[in-house]
Amino acid sequence: MAARASKQRVLKRWASYALALILTGGGLASARVVERIVAVVGNDVILQSEMEERSRPFLGEAERESDPKAREKKIATIQREVLERLVDEQLILQQSGELKVQVSQDDVDKAMEDIKKQNNITQEQLVEALKEQGMTLSAYRQDLKRQITRLKVISIAVRSRVTVSDDDVKAYYEQNVRSVGADRKVRASHIFIAIPDGANTQVLEQKRNFAGDLVRRARSGEDFAKLAREHSEDAATRHEGGDLGWFGKGALPPAVEEIVFAMEPGEVRGPIRAERGFHVIKLVDRKDEQARPFNEIKDQLKIQLGQQEMEKQTRLWLQELRKKAHIDIRL
Repeated sequence: MAARASKQRVLKRWASYALALILTGGGLASARVVERIVAVVGNDVILQSEMEERSRPFLGEAERESDPKAREKKIATIQREVLERLVDEQLILQQSGELKVQVSQDDVDKAMEDIKKQNNITQEQLVEALKEQGMTLSAYRQDLKRQITRLKVISIAVRSRVTVSDDDVKAYYEQNVRSVGADRKVRASHIFIAIPDGANTQVLEQKRNFAGDLVRRARSGEDFAKLAREHSEDAATRHEGGDLGWFGKGALPPAVEEIVFAMEPGEVRGPIRAERGFHVIKLVDRKDEQARPFNEIKDQLKIQLGQQEMEKQTRLWLQELRKKAHIDIRL
């Protein structure tokens, strides 16, 4: 990202997500006497308990619904979205065998140390957080190993598809930095409501309405950070109240960025449709700085553009995997 704080946030995104698995109960599913298979992905299965555990952090609004039928419908929609994400994760893990990806115990040890350092927690605090969620340290290490495996697979499978030339960087600088005469930075918070792959019109409308309700609640005076912690589906920022930190242009999807950079501090906008879902944005502050020379920021811009292209190519790659795989959704 253009701002250093935002770059650091992106670089530690996987660590924040891994920690979120502890704090939200998104780890391994609790043991059940009777299990139900909700999806088959190739030769692997996804269990109902896994889906329920991963859905739990997003059910707050649905469970407060007074109408039983409406509540049941909202919960079902959330669980279906989570299941789609679990299918994607399973497809990625299956690629680890073909790509001969291995994750050692040393890799896990290093990742755990990084997580504790970046989130400013001790080993004792980590263990205590796990205990509160009914999860052992051993189980968490296994879950973290899967997270690292997914990151390695994506890096190997997708990295070669990502190309950002010097001409691309120069063109971006001319259009987004030099052309405005100043380097604007903003600080914003967001609430992200994901749209599942293959969502129909009804699901899209449900998501839009839910995001719109959050906009109304924020504008009426409800604490934005609290709403983000309860409802945002961005695991990397949810526990920070949706805080995105300071950033410049290029850090957000274009449809979101255009609106954010035109907002006034304190303003709440949304729902803003982007490729993966709807955003509710609150602009916290903004500042204009003199545009920095191209040679001074070209490396930073190249990393930023590379991250954007990596996300795009990862989505396309997952679509290709889905087309080739045998996927049986039984929810």
